[in-house]
Amino acid sequence: MTESVRRRRPSTSHPSIVTGFTLVELLVVIGIIAVLVSLLLPALNRVRAHAASTQCLSNLRQIGQVCFVYAAENRGFLPPAILDSIENISGGTNISNAPAANAPGHPLKQLLFKYCQGGTKIFYCPSNDLWDPDAGTVTTAGATPLVLNKHDPARFEEYPVFADNSNVAIQYWYMGDPWRPTGVNATVDVDPTTGQPLDGFKQWVDATPAPNGNGSRRDEYMCKQGEKHAEDIAIATDQTRQASNAVGWSFFHGTRANLGNLVTDPKRLAASWKNNLYGDGHCESVHADSVRWHWGAKGAEAGW
Repeated sequence: MTESVRRRRPSTSHPSIVTGFTLVELLVVIGIIAVLVSLLLPALNRVRAHAASTQCLSNLRQIGQVCFVYAAENRGFLPPAILDSIENISGGTNISNAPAANAPGHPLKQLLFKYCQGGTKIFYCPSNDLWDPDAGTVTTAGATPLVLNKHDPARFEEYPVFADNSNVAIQYWYMGDPWRPTGVNATVDVDPTTGQPLDGFKQWVDATPAPNGNGSRRDEYMCKQGEKHAEDIAIATDQTRQASNAVGWSFFHGTRANLGNLVTDPKRLAASWKNNLYGDGHCESVHADSVRWHWGAKGAEAGW
């Protein structure tokens, strides 16, 4: 005789019990996520840095194209740079180191606006946030005051461009075709040590790698297309800063670190770079260990 076994049916009056994560399991998951984030963040930061650098190089290439269009219409001469302030584009005000009565500046910002068809944001590096806290300046169009950050791209747009003849500060340095009505001036462009006239403008340093220290400053900058060593002469560059002789250069691309003059670690030097536009139109990134003092007085050096 077989004994029947009654099977218990699941009760419909008592729902099944649902269990959640334990505290230990939750902490393990959070720990794994934290580790993944710590691994991914540096990679994401590098991707963002390289993307901004690529945009910067694109800006510089377009600046080069605009410069060569200008040169084609002006007997080969590049747009003139301001001798004493290479972060500014002339708007037609009287230029430095010349009598105010007969030395009006070149209305270059208006011409460049036309060449760019209003797309003047190419003159602003996407990584350059040095001037974001700038208090701003006031310019006037008719009776309407316009308050803008000195380095704001809006100052290089239609309303302020044609409203006045003041210079506009960009977020690159532009060094092509430095110009003064009197040319190289024997009473101004003299060697501070010997007092002798210089071959070229005093703002430039005799530092180009080829040739180097040859006694001439004229071969440190380029005025016209087709000049000798154009492929080695930068005509626009990032605003890399020399914080001090002890601290070294500061960079906008890469680690954005100050690199002291005694830093020799190739990994640290390779992790920071700047972008240059050269006289033949090509652009390239230059690592920190290749940057040299090319312009400006000692203590306020500009390098590329």
